[in-house]
Amino acid sequence: MVGAGMQGRVAAWDLSKAGHDIVVLDFNLESLRKIKKSANIKTHTFNVKKRARFIKFMKNFDIIVGALPSAFGFYTMECALKAGVDLVDMSYAPEDPFLLDKDAKKKKIRIVPDAGFAPGLSNILVGEVYKYFGGIDNLRILVGGIPQKPQPPFNYHITWSPADLIEEYTRPARIIKNHKTITVKALSSIEVFTIPKLGRFECFYSDGLRTFIKTIKNVTNMEEKTIRYPGHAKIFETIIDCGFLSEVPFAIGKKLYKPKNFTLEFLKNVLTRGDKKDLSILIIEIEKNRQKKRLTCIDYYDEKNKISSMARMTAYTGSIITQCIKRYQGFGVIPPEYLGMDKNLCKFIKDELKKRRIIIKEPT
Repeated sequence: MVGAGMQGRVAAWDLSKAGHDIVVLDFNLESLRKIKKSANIKTHTFNVKKRARFIKFMKNFDIIVGALPSAFGFYTMECALKAGVDLVDMSYAPEDPFLLDKDAKKKKIRIVPDAGFAPGLSNILVGEVYKYFGGIDNLRILVGGIPQKPQPPFNYHITWSPADLIEEYTRPARIIKNHKTITVKALSSIEVFTIPKLGRFECFYSDGLRTFIKTIKNVTNMEEKTIRYPGHAKIFETIIDCGFLSEVPFAIGKKLYKPKNFTLEFLKNVLTRGDKKDLSILIIEIEKNRQKKRLTCIDYYDEKNKISSMARMTAYTGSIITQCIKRYQGFGVIPPEYLGMDKNLCKFIKDELKKRRIIIKEPT
């Protein structure tokens, strides 16, 4: 396990419960100390930036699980490829993982990118329906992790990397409209909607389609939107428009400061206040000819084990993929939707999620 953050710790714990021997690497001693004690989990302080040493260390393992911030995701994939070791990565790296496909096939290894919640579980469910329908005309995904008790003004409690949150809000989003891939502004096209018993929410564009752009063929319309409480998108749009996430340094006295660095530190503080109990929402709407499917999953903070819903959705999916990926018939870059298209692996993943009380609902 590479990374002992909020997702990595939970994935390591889940894999250890399944009887696997786990070594968790992280440069942050405090993060390593937070890992739940287990006889088959070992921790190791390690600087992954030391590339040659990192690649050499990887060769000691059957499979690597990546749980680093997105900036290190593609780097971890490249290192695993060089080491010749299978990798399941939960980091949502912005680079195109298919750039490594040819070499991964040559080395006969498997690299699974986006092996988390969304992208991740969402891809698996879409892949299953894609195979069942024999294609997709229209696909719409609404997804988000939000606090159960929102605290103004942001009405949001962060449950993953703050830097990656900002990346989601600033990176242009790709969608498909009328058979053409176009780019739209993140946080745009805000819609307000209601979920019975939960309340009012908003959703807006984010760049979550990722591998779907290449793997879901002949689609007419396809989009993903992030779910938050109403008003959240406008606040962050204002922060961005005012230049608070700028990389251009400014001087205070004799020192230079980047607005983005200041803002990130501020957000780390303010977005971790309040009640940590969260919930996750996933809504997938799929159409093919006259056939329609609507899949939903609503998950809550684990009170007993003190695990956020976002960690449950992300880390459990990553852990379960890790436990079955060597059964996949083939090598190369394997996006999660390919696992959904494999009947046996898809059943295994959904059954294992159900054991962890993550239930996918489909109206009959």
